[in-house]
Amino acid sequence: MMARARIENIEELSSVYFLYGDEELLIEEALGRIKRLFLEQTDSDFNLETLDAWEAGAERIIDCAETPPLISSRRLVTARNVGKLSRSEQEKLAKYIIQPNPSTCLVLVADCLETEKEKVKRSLRKAESSLLFEAVQKCGVVFKYSFPTRRKKDSQAAWVSEQFKKRGKKVTMDAIELLFEKTGHDLRDLKDAIERICLYWTNVGEIRKEHVDEIVISSAEKGIFELVDAVAERRRDLSLYILNKLIEQGESPYTILGILLRQFRLISRVNALSRENDRSEISRIAGIPPFLVAKCLQQGKRFNQKRLKKIFQQFRNAYSELHAGSYLGQNEYERSVLEVLIVRIIG
Repeated sequence: MMARARIENIEELSSVYFLYGDEELLIEEALGRIKRLFLEQTDSDFNLETLDAWEAGAERIIDCAETPPLISSRRLVTARNVGKLSRSEQEKLAKYIIQPNPSTCLVLVADCLETEKEKVKRSLRKAESSLLFEAVQKCGVVFKYSFPTRRKKDSQAAWVSEQFKKRGKKVTMDAIELLFEKTGHDLRDLKDAIERICLYWTNVGEIRKEHVDEIVISSAEKGIFELVDAVAERRRDLSLYILNKLIEQGESPYTILGILLRQFRLISRVNALSRENDRSEISRIAGIPPFLVAKCLQQGKRFNQKRLKKIFQQFRNAYSELHAGSYLGQNEYERSVLEVLIVRIIG
């Protein structure tokens, strides 16, 4: 069983925790749970401290843990990256763990965030063979956040099902399979997709394959929509970076241009509808989910109707230029046309 299920049942904080694993989202959720419990019990944020163990070192962590709380009964000290501490530094910290300050809750985090399977295994083994792990096992509480390698897909499928259940919905196995196919297996991407599905299909009790297919974009499409958001938020450097990355990956300039144009048409329409309609009515008229209405309204604040009119003219110019000849190579020419368009849109 995953540690996450156990940490949700914690009512009283221990003096020392050791959190480790390769599932970053689950670690962050566990830290959030501990912090909420701390604030419920102390009602004070004066006694919260987060350190990078690599930068701070063992002595600094111990000093923070031994510091008396201010106008409160307890302190919460979180030390990240403890896996980077040398053996001698771990020895110092392990001595504190054996006799911890009862007025401090010390949370040690050893992230094992590698991309290759073998490196993940080595990173997990390193955490489990560390002096800190051994000390906390004896005197504190250890939580592991990593899906079993042999049953990882099944475990992730169970996690996805649980996320839908928390939102009052059931989900079919073929819907989960399609969700994996479209988003991959990163829990943050999966959680984001689940939230969007549930926001859109509010009146649907069981999420099926067709529901996922209508809402969730594939990982390949995701890069284009990240570009759309960056341009609509007028983030020039990020927009140009994503554009060049997409072109290098072989994405069609015409596809990029078409999706950009579609988004700005949507922004323009939502802006116009917002003058006489609330968000739910805009969602009904435009045929888009409420979260997309909210995004368009936020992005629309950066572009008034006069500016949007000029932007649409720039789109027409870009379409004409893409079909024109050039002294540059075709790929370089199409890239330059899109770069100029994005710079003009952002201003």
